[in-house]
This record gives sequence, structure tokens and C-alpha cells, in this order.
Amino acid sequence: MTGPPAPLTYLVRTFRRLAAPDPGADFERPADYGLTAEPFTVVTGDGLRIAGWTFVPPEAWGVVIVCHSRSTGKSRTLKQTRLLYDQGLAVVGFDFRGCGESDASRRGPRGNLWDPLADLEAVSAQVRRRFADTPPAGRVALLGCSFGGNMALAHLGRTSGEARYPALVLDSTPLVRWQDMLGEQLRRERQGARWRVPRAAADRAMASAVSAWTRSPALYRHARRSARQQSGVALLYIVGERESLFDARDSRRFVEDHWAGPAEIWRVPRGRHLANHVVAPREYARRVSDFLAKAYGVPLPRGEQAEAGSHGA
Repeated sequence: MTGPPAPLTYLVRTFRRLAAPDPGADFERPADYGLTAEPFTVVTGDGLRIAGWTFVPPEAWGVVIVCHSRSTGKSRTLKQTRLLYDQGLAVVGFDFRGCGESDASRRGPRGNLWDPLADLEAVSAQVRRRFADTPPAGRVALLGCSFGGNMALAHLGRTSGEARYPALVLDSTPLVRWQDMLGEQLRRERQGARWRVPRAAADRAMASAVSAWTRSPALYRHARRSARQQSGVALLYIVGERESLFDARDSRRFVEDHWAGPAEIWRVPRGRHLANHVVAPREYARRVSDFLAKAYGVPLPRGEQAEAGSHGA
């Protein structure tokens, strides 16, 4: 029996890759970076078990919840965790549903971009309970990596008054329409391919279908509303000069047009998607810690911190 014709194979394979990429596993451990984790699990409103790690340095002066990129896992954020930990920040990492050690969703279409919001909401509640009686209480910020930043921004637009955040850090986060981003990605992939005209038509249809399947247009509209509501939240937007996944100019324009609070944009020289902390580890640690200290309204105890970049990255 012969398989499906080549055009159909291309459409099915591409749709699966873009709409519901295979989830990632934790392939590195905290000990690889000289860290000791407090493992935790939380249960979401729809009954899924979400796994996470908490890292608390001596005399922590703030807390950062790190949201990993799409279909990776919390181990992919350990380099950033080490950098922030060395600056005296407690760091919380976790696996979105279907990634790492967390449960996979048992309902609805896989790839829905809204479902992971329930994971972040459950982790946020856990963090506030964990640090309720310690000095960092009330100093909780979000750091989102790529898709994790989209979730962090969406979460800000849905939080109640008692769960406010003074600061948000977005690293390599595409603040663009996903259909445009996917269309550009597919355009680059078909350079030099045969039958470019019919493939271009197929790619346009594919980008539209994936966007509809994942509900990304609604998420983008929610992101704009959320950004306009954050008059009391400081934003640090980090994007590499060599960003290739999305149009960084459009993302910077989103910040300039929609963010209601104070905002800083750091264009990392030679920076690439999800590699800004690798390209400039010391500067990354310094900028993020300075930004958070200002947002928290606390002096940064520089002399007591280990040299940024001495581990991991």
C-alpha cells in the first residue's frame, strides 16, 4: 500500500510541527549548575499535576518565576536560574503541561495556546504561599522566555488584585501576530525549494490554519489589552540583534504602542533567540537584577553577590 501523496504529507507534517510540537523533557539537572532544588508539585484547576523547582539563596531579596519556551522544559532555564541565583534572587522554574515532569492535558485539542495559563496560575499561587512569611513576600516578578513570555503577559491580564506583580521580564518573546510569524518562518524554509509558487499558497493556508487551531488571534488581542492595563508594572524587554524567529521591530513597536507602564528595551549585541543570556551572561545578570531591584524598590546588595556568570552560562 502506498502512502499519502507528497503534498498531503507535507501539509500534515508541517501542521503537526507548528500546531503541536513534540514536548521536551528535562535533560539537565540542577546539580549540573551547582544548585540544590526544592521540588514541588501543584494541581491546576483542570486537575493536572505540574512539577517545579524552587531555588532560594541566603537572604534572598526577591523572587522570579521563570516560564520556559514552548515545548521545552524547566531544565532549559537553569543557566538563567544560576545567573539570577548568584544575584541573590530566589528562582522558581516549572514545566508547562505536557513538558518535562508535568502531566499532559487530557482534554481539548493539543496545541491550544490558552491551556498553559492554568499552569502558571497554579504555580503563582504556590509561590505566594511558599514566600508568604519571608522577606521576599510581595517581591515576585515574572520572566518569560519566548512563548513563556506570551503566557506571562497573558497571565498579567487575568490576575486578581492580590496577585499583582511589580515587574515583568520578556526574553526573546514574539509580541507579534503568530500567523505573520509562521508565514515568515515558512517563507524562509521554502527558499530554494521546487514548486515555490504552489508551496507559497499552501504555506499561507497552513499559517492561517495553525493560527486558528491554536487560538493565537484571541491570545494576541488579549496581550494588547493586558499590556494597556499594566500602568503599575515595569517591563524589561530583551531581544537579540540577530533574532530570527520573529520580526523584532514589530515586537519593539508593540511595547512602544501598548505597554502602559515604564518599559526598557535591551537589544543584545550578537544576541539570538533564547541565547541572549549565553552571549552576554554578566550583562544579562546585571541588567535583570538592577531592573528588578528598581522595580521592587530595594537596594541591590552588590558586594554580597557572587560574580555574575561564574556558573552555567
